[in-house]
Amino acid sequence: MEVPWEKAEVSCPNCLEILVLRPGLEEIWCQRCEVGYDVMESQNPKDPERTVLVLSKKRETRDRA
Repeated sequence: MEVPWEKAEVSCPNCLEILVLRPGLEEIWCQRCEVGYDVMESQNPKDPERTVLVLSKKRETRDRA
């Protein structure tokens, strides 16, 4: 999929901290609440010319040893 954007700022679904997404980013961690999200790009079903960024909560937890 072509990447016509440079960055996107979204709120963490858990704590509302601003997260900065960039093209090619596959995962992001919120430093405030320490929750990880997978980042996926998909076409907007209503407008195929537009890209939608989807955050889904990571299933595994980060090792804090």
